[in-house]
Amino acid sequence: MSTNGNHTGGGNRHIAVIGGGIIGCSAAVHLLRSGVRRVTIIDAGQPGAATTGAGAGFVSHWSAGMIPLGEEGFQLQQYGLDFYRRLHEVGVEIGYRPNGTLIMALTEDGRERFVRPVLDSPYAPPEMQDLNAARIGQKMQGLIDPARVHSAAYNPHGIQLDTSLAMKVLTGQIGELGGVFRNGTRVTAIQDAGDRVTIETDQGSIEADGAIVAAGAWNNQVIAGLGWQLPLLRVVATRIVTDNRGLPSTIPTVQCRELRLWLRETFGAVMWGTGRHYQPLYKTADSDIEPGQPHNLELMQATSEQELAELQTIFPPLRGSKIASWAQGVPCYTPDNSLVVGKVPGSDNVVIAGGDNESGVTHGPGLGRLACELALGQAPFVSPGRFRVDRYASDAFKSEAEVEAAMPAWGARHDASRFGREA
Repeated sequence: MSTNGNHTGGGNRHIAVIGGGIIGCSAAVHLLRSGVRRVTIIDAGQPGAATTGAGAGFVSHWSAGMIPLGEEGFQLQQYGLDFYRRLHEVGVEIGYRPNGTLIMALTEDGRERFVRPVLDSPYAPPEMQDLNAARIGQKMQGLIDPARVHSAAYNPHGIQLDTSLAMKVLTGQIGELGGVFRNGTRVTAIQDAGDRVTIETDQGSIEADGAIVAAGAWNNQVIAGLGWQLPLLRVVATRIVTDNRGLPSTIPTVQCRELRLWLRETFGAVMWGTGRHYQPLYKTADSDIEPGQPHNLELMQATSEQELAELQTIFPPLRGSKIASWAQGVPCYTPDNSLVVGKVPGSDNVVIAGGDNESGVTHGPGLGRLACELALGQAPFVSPGRFRVDRYASDAFKSEAEVEAAMPAWGARHDASRFGREA
């Protein structure tokens, strides 16, 4: 499955990976395939059971008019698409659907603000299609009422997958390659003595030659002892899955920025979430949340009650639907909407990766590979310069509120808040 040339050089080194989500497990599998014989994955809970497990599970070319990550981001996105295709080819069900991604507008204004940049992007694949309302209706097979929408950009290369099923396959491969999981083990501190890294946990100390920190919303807690802080805004994101609505498994994922909505079919049901009901963690009563998934029932209920009436006018299968399940994760946003990967400043042996900006499933495979290559001193397959850890000083932001204030306005609206219905 690896396309990194099967680099060698890891030898007898022991590399610890802190965090068992998609980034950490990708780093682990790349380390093992690069010849590192001892890889320990440390997770406070179970691999893939936190934010990754609450992920929407869609992957696409977001550099094309959606997330300003340029050529480097595009390369990571393509790597993610290829990574999951190979994971699917193992032959175990991961909910893989090569159905494409629909970037949809409800109005002419929405088309100019959100669809046109996708169509005109230099990173738009040649196969990108410009769809009118009638063609959207045909493409979406009953999921969308074409009378309620305007137009869309359709990228046929986008995919969907079930993140929990995919993680089971990936962790199985790590075990087969000799990786060792330390589950239910919370890291309390990490120290880099130059010749070795000491990781303190609630289950005792672990010595390693190097470490990759991929703990997501808890990254700053892990590296606090190294004297560095990333500018991360942690956000509680809710996804809802309806009861089975009899939908076919060939429907593209939908992105609608006018509604700040993502929506997709999953095993006949509808899975959806909207940024209008994402909530910065510091604004909730759970600001000191333990590693894992939040369970903010009031936030979930507000999401459903306040969004469903509007959404079901556009998406008929939502009419009369019931909530079959729901989950919440804590994605991390950065002031420039860019990713983070590199050595922690002042440390030679600790690499950190994160800043997913709610795109961790897409970029996780590539970030994991980059973290592996940087930890082993190998030439990175994508230039990591724009993702460097020190692009912001450690003390650039005094609080998560300051990070939120520095984030770009939503779309083209002046001073529009990223989260909340009022924007």
